[in-house]
Order: sequence, then C-alpha cells, then structure tokens
Amino acid sequence: MDATDARDRLDTLAAGFMEAKVLLTGAELHLFDHLTGAGATAAGVAQTIGATVRGVEILLDALVALEVIDKLGDRYRNRPAYAPLLVGDGDGQFAALLRHRAHCFRGWAHLEEKIRGEADRDDDRSVIRDPATNRSFIRAMAAVSGAHAAALVDHLDLDGVHTVGDLGGGPGSYLLAMVARQPEIEPYLIDLPLTLVTTRALLAEAAAGQAIHTVAWDFYHDPEVPTALPPFDLLFLSQVVHAESSARNADLFARLAPLLTPGGRLVVHETTLEPDHTRPREATLFAVNMVAMTDSGRVYTAGEIAAWGEAAGLVCARWDHLGPRSCLITLRRPKATR
Repeated sequence: MDATDARDRLDTLAAGFMEAKVLLTGAELHLFDHLTGAGATAAGVAQTIGATVRGVEILLDALVALEVIDKLGDRYRNRPAYAPLLVGDGDGQFAALLRHRAHCFRGWAHLEEKIRGEADRDDDRSVIRDPATNRSFIRAMAAVSGAHAAALVDHLDLDGVHTVGDLGGGPGSYLLAMVARQPEIEPYLIDLPLTLVTTRALLAEAAAGQAIHTVAWDFYHDPEVPTALPPFDLLFLSQVVHAESSARNADLFARLAPLLTPGGRLVVHETTLEPDHTRPREATLFAVNMVAMTDSGRVYTAGEIAAWGEAAGLVCARWDHLGPRSCLITLRRPKATR
C-alpha cells in the first residue's frame, strides 16, 4: 500500500460516521413517518416535528443523496424498499434498532473520556432506567434476535428438557422459537421489571407468547431468587455477560448453578474473541462498544466464560462457534452420584 492509498483508507475510516449519523438522525427524529404516500415538504416536516426548516431540508437532501429516500420537486418520500423498515417501529422492529444505534453513537462520542476513565454519564445506564430508551433497546433486540432465533435454537438439544429459563431474554425471541419447536416445555423469561413492560407487549403479539411466564429479577444485583422459579433443566443466557465484569459474571454463575436440576445445563450464547483478543474483527469492535456504553463490560473468550462455570461446579461440555458474533458455550451440572 503506497502513501496515497494509506491516506485514502484512513480518511474513509475517519469519515464513516457521517453517513451513519445522517441515517440515525432521521430515525431518531421519526422523519420517515412523515414521508409516506405522496411524501411531504421539508417545511411541512419541520413544522410537524418542531425543528428548523434549514436543518430538516439539509438532512432530507443528504438522505436523498444516500439513496434512502426520493425527492420530486420540493417533496420528499420514502423509497418503497426501505419504507417498511423505517416507518413506525419498522418491519421486525428495525427502526427501533436504528434508534438504539443512535443511542450508542452518543456513547461513542465520549469514547476518549471513557478510555481515560473520566466519563461519568447517567446516559450509560439509561438503557435499563429510562422507559423510552429501554423500549427502543428491547425492540432493537427483537430485530436482532428474531432474525436468527429459530436457526440458533436448532443448535440446542431440547430432548428431555421440561423447564427452560431465559435470563435477560428481552423480547422473548429465543423462548418463542423453543416453544415452536417443543410446545410441551415450560418457559420462563427472566428480566428487569422495566424491560418486562415491553416484553409482555411483544409476547402478546405472538400466539405462543401466552405460554411464556415472565418473572422480574435483577439477577446481577439481587441475590434472592424469586420464589416463582422452578428448578431448570436448561438456563439460557444470550448476549448478557458482555455488559458486566468478569467478577460479576463469576458471581452470577455461582448463583445460577444451584438453580439447575442434576444434569441440567447453562447455555451461554455470546459474542466471543479468540484467545489473542484481536479476532474476529466484529467482536473487537463490539468490545469497544462495551467501553463506550458500560462501566465494566467487555467481550470475553469462550475459555473465560467456561472458567466461570467450572469455578461454580459446572462442567464445560462444549463450545460451538456459529459465526463471528455467535458462540454457544454449554455448561452442565453434574448428576448426583451415590
């Protein structure tokens, strides 16, 4: 690579935030909701959302340049291919995913301070404290998990499983896929009280959602196990541990192990790093996201996750890499011996 190519590549990387922020701002301002049918003028949209005509017009023109929307005369309207994804909550909650990414963008803007240990922003925990932010986050997770839940559940051994608990299950996508595959299981979705408000609304939209028990439990901070929980043949923990420190995760695993039946399994689904922590690329960027968005989270290796289970008396049965952002680590509680 010569000097010109090197400069061009670095400049492209450095400017990448611009196009992303144009799209994310459009989603945050719900601009696309006003561009249905025959569309609208910039002045009309600005008046509706309470913004400046100058700002809205420039943003809409940029969205036209990015080929996300169309412009005819002075009217802007959604492109048919993108409209289902951008209007309202979007097809499969995709608009909510964009609004969650906009929330992450604000965290990344303070990345230097976070790395220096200087940032102390209330916004870091707003995803679990603020109703609107939490709602967007859970619906965003529905967009992410709903797309591959059935395929992932195909990798789980549900034979002989009667009780299943999904810890931090958010929208319930994985439990819905498990119930579809094995209707006789008794499923429990365990999450924070605020999250369950959105969870219950999403489950009410699915026929199989009626079969899922929802139980409020802050399992990282509340050591008391809810009395509503039975012993579990399978506990599922998907994309949760990256938000917390190694010490907190080890403590959590120690408290989860007794909830398993003898021979029961704790299956952890996570983004994982290779042992040198520099691969895969997607996981390294997600690790930076944890620096930007959490106090102590990071991306771990499969071996690190397995070690928490082994310290809790569980046996690591296997781990399976399903993709650059998907690894299943299976930990089993030993059966009682005589």
